[in-house]
Amino acid sequence: MKQTRRQYYAPKIAAKISEMKAEGKTVEEMKKILCDMNPGQYGHMRKTWANEYMIQLGLSKRNKSFIQEDKNQQNLF
Repeated sequence: MKQTRRQYYAPKIAAKISEMKAEGKTVEEMKKILCDMNPGQYGHMRKTWANEYMIQLGLSKRNKSFIQEDKNQQNLF
């Protein structure tokens, strides 16, 4: 199965956050550095990167509504 951008970005973001925490950076400083590190040139790539680092910094929640499966899916058809 092919890796999504979020799955590709997540370990890189986590490594950078742990490195910055060891240096004693504040959340605002980490947010600025991660924003500057954004690798995407297109809107959806930038949004995925930003959303993932906000989740990992604890400033946002992961939307799980799209992950949940409908138990009655087979009954719909």
